[in-house]
Amino acid sequence: MAKLSLFTRSLTGWLLFSTLVFATLALGANRPVSWTLLSLAVLILFGVTLLIDLFQRSPRVFRRLWLPALLFLAVLIWGVLQSLPGLLPEAWIHPVWQLAPDAPGRVSADPMRGWHILMRLSCYALVFWMAVRCAEDGDRALRYTKAFALFSTALAGFGLYAAITGTNPILGPLATDNVSASFVNRNNYATFASFGLVTCIALLLRSAALHQGGGRNAIAGLLRGIVAGGWVWIIGVTLCGGAIMLSQSRGGAAAAVVGVLALLSTQRAKGSVAGIGPVLILGGVVLAVFLSGATGTVNRFVTTSDEGGRFAVFPAVIEGIADRPLLGHGIGSFHTAFRKYVPVEAASGEWDMAHNSYLENAFELGLPAAGVLYLALAIIGWRLLRGVQQRQRNRTAVSIALACFLLAGFHALFDFSLQMPALAAFFAWLLGIGYAQSFPSAILKEGPS
Repeated sequence: MAKLSLFTRSLTGWLLFSTLVFATLALGANRPVSWTLLSLAVLILFGVTLLIDLFQRSPRVFRRLWLPALLFLAVLIWGVLQSLPGLLPEAWIHPVWQLAPDAPGRVSADPMRGWHILMRLSCYALVFWMAVRCAEDGDRALRYTKAFALFSTALAGFGLYAAITGTNPILGPLATDNVSASFVNRNNYATFASFGLVTCIALLLRSAALHQGGGRNAIAGLLRGIVAGGWVWIIGVTLCGGAIMLSQSRGGAAAAVVGVLALLSTQRAKGSVAGIGPVLILGGVVLAVFLSGATGTVNRFVTTSDEGGRFAVFPAVIEGIADRPLLGHGIGSFHTAFRKYVPVEAASGEWDMAHNSYLENAFELGLPAAGVLYLALAIIGWRLLRGVQQRQRNRTAVSIALACFLLAGFHALFDFSLQMPALAAFFAWLLGIGYAQSFPSAILKEGPS
């Protein structure tokens, strides 16, 4: 029965990965029908995982998830309370409901949109939970990581081909001259490609470490690793790096740099493959990609234009937060509630996103609930950092998760990448794999609780 349970759990993990792949190819699940189907598929797989756990209980690492899980659940409950009528004091009702006096008032200015966001957040939480459950075995976690690297490489190749030929069968009329692969927004794709970039670099460093042997020659180890299969990850670094630059996303390119630096900082360098030799070689590959195809991105970096007026909007978002600092305007209500705050210099655009996820969450949820959400994520990030420090072996997945955590958090300061459903789901998946492997071997070997 135990062997059947392990096989079924592994199969469930691959089905989950396949689901996220299909969601990514479906315009990043950026349509209501797409993210609804994604959530439904994840819910079904979650039910299968629960059935598996009837025969073998969860590993002990789940005991350490109780605090972020409760914090995240509290945020979801607050979102539900905002969206339902009659559960909270009348004084808390959003002023927008004065325009519809016959309708039951709510704290949220747009409860229908709120239900969609709650569904998506629940989906991401289930993806994280299942990733932790499926990646408790180190070898399986590595296979999942390699699968993501291969998929992100293939998607980058497709995106580059589509941009060069001007033919994108996935995006069709939505395609632009910039590389965005299957995503409708180049900034969202730049974040996804950055995930792929750091994953390929991490796997290349791992391949070099495995072939370094007992010597201290980092360059020789790297070359042996490339010949033995690391060339695949060199291709991944090149394609993902080129796709990031040709997306012409300034925030995406900067986030990629943050992620690569974070990844390299996790490597222990004492004459090892994490030393100066591999760093210079990897830097050379990235630099070659940058110089060969990044002219547009460089030009956008050196210009001072405020694209779309987003920096003019940030003070207006803060003004909206100050109007309802405790209650918020309602989860998912930014598009509706922000209209009264749009400054004149940015009035030519339709502001359905704040281009800063931290401000947008505070605007919608209120400062207390947003703080609880950030605390839950910070606890996971802290666990990943501790995992990088504590683990001596099988640190690749943890290093990747931490690098993705930091680069996505940085990019969220300027864009809304993690508000793309498929991207957010893959982010949760990578974090779950890293979290599962972030504990010392003694804890991982304790077995089920």
